Amino acid sequence: MQDFKPGLIVASDFGFYQHLSIVSDEISTDGKPFLISATKRNGTVKEEPWDIATQGKFTYLSDKQSNLSVAEILSNARSQIGKWHYSVRSSNCEHFSNWCLGLKVSSTQVVGASTGAVGGALLVKCCVDDPKPLDYILAATAGILFGLYCSKAQPKLS
Repeated sequence: MQDFKPGLIVASDFGFYQHLSIVSDEISTDGKPFLISATKRNGTVKEEPWDIATQGKFTYLSDKQSNLSVAEILSNARSQIGKWHYSVRSSNCEHFSNWCLGLKVSSTQVVGASTGAVGGALLVKCCVDDPKPLDYILAATAGILFGLYCSKAQPKLS
């Protein structure tokens, strides 16, 4: 837990996608930091205990960097508590963390999933004689999952 300093971004591995959170300067009674993040579960931004935010998933430091101070990052994050309207496409946890860090508000996971879906559908169009709607649906779904998986940041090895 000593590596998880306030203002840094952590990624919790939920299988095909990852959930990004900002490490808070608040510490819970179990000695773990609180995390600030935007979730579909809450529909907005909340500052929550580590175990609630990570839901017991493997969590590691992200390589996202910022030129902002820790105070600015935490101020940005807390300014959106209860105000941020979660949307998987346009205001998810990655959009939120990038915004808090003063980075371009984007999501590699959304881009990866979208690219994968289009790529899967195009593959069907090019390679399947007389494709059916289900062929496109299955290929697009596989593409989404593949795109999400490929867009995940990998844990730093130290």
